[in-house]
Amino acid sequence: MDHERSVEPEAAPETPAPAVSEPVRLASPRAERRNLWPVVALLAVLVVGLSATLVVVRPGEDDRPRAEIGQLFEVPFAEDELSHYGQVLLPWARTKVGAGAPREELPDLLGEQANVRAPEGGRFVPVEVKLEEDYAIPLSSVGRPYVQQTEVVLRADGRDYPLSGRDGLVLDPEGRGPQGGGVWVAVDGDPTELEVRVTVDGVTQVVHASDGSVEGGQADRLGELPSPEELLAREATPCGTPRRLDDSEIRVGFLAGLECRVQRTLRTPYVDGLGWAEEGREFLVVHVVRPRRLSLVSGRGDATTSWDADDLQFSAHLGNAEPLRPAANVNDLNAGRLSILDPADPAQFVFDVAMGKPTLDLRFDYQGQAVDREPFVRERREVHFQWTVPGGDL
Repeated sequence: MDHERSVEPEAAPETPAPAVSEPVRLASPRAERRNLWPVVALLAVLVVGLSATLVVVRPGEDDRPRAEIGQLFEVPFAEDELSHYGQVLLPWARTKVGAGAPREELPDLLGEQANVRAPEGGRFVPVEVKLEEDYAIPLSSVGRPYVQQTEVVLRADGRDYPLSGRDGLVLDPEGRGPQGGGVWVAVDGDPTELEVRVTVDGVTQVVHASDGSVEGGQADRLGELPSPEELLAREATPCGTPRRLDDSEIRVGFLAGLECRVQRTLRTPYVDGLGWAEEGREFLVVHVVRPRRLSLVSGRGDATTSWDADDLQFSAHLGNAEPLRPAANVNDLNAGRLSILDPADPAQFVFDVAMGKPTLDLRFDYQGQAVDREPFVRERREVHFQWTVPGGDL
């Protein structure tokens, strides 16, 4: 017989008891501060490190080259760069000269920093030489080209820095370079005693930068000379009627050929080519219009003979003194210069005279051989004319 089995129902799996959650505890403000301290400490370390980095790491180093001591730079000046100027007299011009305060940097160029630095521990000093408005001084010389050289030097705390030459200041009446201008010179240290020294043929004029005062010495006398315009305005002095010192029967065909007049005279302390006059002396420069050619004749009527006198020589004496140099053509001497040119084409004579003393009588001689123009005769006769101009008339 089949027995029925009783089937036990399977036990249901045990369901874990629900977990009991712990209550959430809020941290107190004090606890929060304790928890932030490590963060604050870390930030403090970072800030200190960053500060150290900012101190040590700087912008790019200044890699501009340094100027050499004595080096010159042509950089424009500001209008107020120099506080004081002193007047320096050249044989041909009145100038204004000065030096400015030392600077660590050259002026900006078109808004950009100059591409050179001062020497190590040194400075830049500006020096300027410029013409006065009424600059012209009558220039006298005995030859061409103009021979004297003007030297300009900056003396800073006893040390000299030459400023003249092709790369510096050029002062030349013949216009062979820029007439003055400004220049910056690189100097040693930071000098406090500055002076500009301008030397012409051994005579030095000193300009003190602090106040523009000038020690001019012998050159001061150039300031007493008249202007070229004043010289031109003076009336010429006629030489008068000449004496005839020869015994020839030859006479002058046209008296206008014996024209002689002193166009102008000038007493000056300096003549280019001669230098400065000695102490107590000065130069007397004489410009004289002299005869160029004479028309000479002898005899009368059909017996008239013409004589060629192209080789007559014109000479001058002051009292018994001869000129320091032979006669020279004024226009040839001064071509291209600032000095006086004269359409009458005068000759120039220069004499050494006592300063401030009255002028002695001036004597001119025109003499030589007159030659018969007949081609086969070639007879010669002595001809001598002489003019005397009283010194008081000059």
